Amino acid sequence: MGWLRRLRMAHSGIAREVAWVKGLAIGGTVVMAAVLLRVAQLKVVPSPRLTETLGSHDSLSTEHALRGRILDRAGRVLAASTYAWTLYADPALIVRDAAAHAEGEGKAPPIDPLGDAALRLGGALGVSPARFAQTLRNADEKRYIVLDESLDDALVDRVRDLKIDGIGVQLRSERHRCDQEGLARIVGKVGTEQTGLSGAERSWDSRLQPEHGQLRFIRDVRRTPVRVEAGDYRPPEDGEDVRLTIDLNIQSIAEAALEKAVTQTNAGGGRILVVEPATGDILAMADVLRRRPGWNEAVRDELREKDPSLGRNRCASDPYEPGSTFKPFAWAWATQEGYAKPSETIQTPVHGPHRTSFGRTIRDVKYYGPLSWRTVLVKSLNSGMAIVAERMPHAQMQAMVEAFGFGEPVACGIAGETAGLVTTPKAWSVYTQTSVAMGHEIGVTPLQMAQAFGVFCNDGVLVPLRLEGDGPAVGAAARRVPRRVLEPGVVTIAREAMAGVMTEGTGRKAQSEKYRIFGKSGTAQLPKPAGQGKGYFEDRYVSSFIGAAPLDQPRLIVLCVIDDPDKKKGHYGGSIAGPVVRDVLDASLEYLGVAPDQADGGTKRVSAR
Repeated sequence: MGWLRRLRMAHSGIAREVAWVKGLAIGGTVVMAAVLLRVAQLKVVPSPRLTETLGSHDSLSTEHALRGRILDRAGRVLAASTYAWTLYADPALIVRDAAAHAEGEGKAPPIDPLGDAALRLGGALGVSPARFAQTLRNADEKRYIVLDESLDDALVDRVRDLKIDGIGVQLRSERHRCDQEGLARIVGKVGTEQTGLSGAERSWDSRLQPEHGQLRFIRDVRRTPVRVEAGDYRPPEDGEDVRLTIDLNIQSIAEAALEKAVTQTNAGGGRILVVEPATGDILAMADVLRRRPGWNEAVRDELREKDPSLGRNRCASDPYEPGSTFKPFAWAWATQEGYAKPSETIQTPVHGPHRTSFGRTIRDVKYYGPLSWRTVLVKSLNSGMAIVAERMPHAQMQAMVEAFGFGEPVACGIAGETAGLVTTPKAWSVYTQTSVAMGHEIGVTPLQMAQAFGVFCNDGVLVPLRLEGDGPAVGAAARRVPRRVLEPGVVTIAREAMAGVMTEGTGRKAQSEKYRIFGKSGTAQLPKPAGQGKGYFEDRYVSSFIGAAPLDQPRLIVLCVIDDPDKKKGHYGGSIAGPVVRDVLDASLEYLGVAPDQADGGTKRVSAR
């Protein structure tokens, strides 16, 4: 039986060895699993201390580039970017790392780590520490707090020398704009990401945008760069400069004249445009809005009140009824199409209003009796315009509106531009026919008006307006090309008649002693805004004047619109807008070196409506 006992003992030993081996295997497996889990944890959520030495050996560094500049036509800077440093803080990191450092040195945690950091920072920058301490303590749970946005390079070095965990500097670009307020809505604004939000900044954003550089390099565990592979560096490229057609000097002339007129007439606002007709270049563009105590203002712009650069550019966005300034277009078209001749006598009324064939009453400021078709334009007679308008088919008047570019955007790159207001052919009536001939029942923008008036300066050719002439046309402007609207002979006749407006008609108060101007005044009732009823105010107006000079070779067009002037101060376009046009033409033409063409020094100015 001894051999049986020995066999049993051997078997028991083997069993124990097998169990021991199994235990070792299971234990090893558990340990390996734990190690793998720990490695995975460190990879996914590494500790703060390990983060300082870990990371990919392949790093990417960004080299900043600047947004392109916006220049005026002479290369003067209207907007540009510079580099700037932002001082920022992470309050939670300041507290955590201060405690960690104290623990590593065997010290008690600091009582006020944020105050200690503010004290050191203020001392280095020469700023009261209380300013930084208050900002840090009021941060709640925010992890990114801006302490300063305008550090120079010397101060940046001081911040870095402090080596405060949780406080750092960040390079960024900063946009600066010419401080001339009238340019705000032309140049526009950029956002925090340096993208255009309004104005030219928005219209030409793709060209202005920079292309930041990149450097990809290999580093060691201490984050020290050790190698750069060929082709892994792309240099930064600044954005393209955009040169506008604006002339900074003429812009200043126009703004000053407009501001003066709006103030003197106690108006709700005003708009002005200066255009070079041969090229379509917009040399100046400004608009003003005022709040008058005790007035129920008809025009408001809440965004402008928050930031001038975010407000509407009303020269492009807000249509107005042009009144008699529209008559030259209908007059020239009717002349060209043979519905009236300049010397033809038009039977305008002698003593009272004219009644149309469909019973409408047409009033004039003064009744002259029968006059020539030329004199109808010079004296701005509504009755004469209505008489000839009734001779024309409706399709002809509609063709005139379209030919001069009304009812469609100028598309020169100004964001927010509208197409104006034109009655559709379906809704066109006999009433519309006579109204449009007088500049009523149609809404135009100052841009459309100045572009159309260029036909009288360019021997009958409409040259599209532009705000930037160097690069590719923006949007619909790419499809716009100069087109003939009137024959040169008709233009000469119309221009001579509008020169007569300055000496015989409503433009007499706008005569220049230096240049022969041709132009037209307009006075239309102010429409009631939404929420204040329909129709027009009885005693509130939109007063305007458009003119060009010199007479024989027009170099500039100026349009001035005075919105809602105080009637006690005057409200006729020839009286309050005409002098603005004259003054801007005189100063701008002189600045451009254009020789005066008034051989006798000009005719003495007289009062006129």
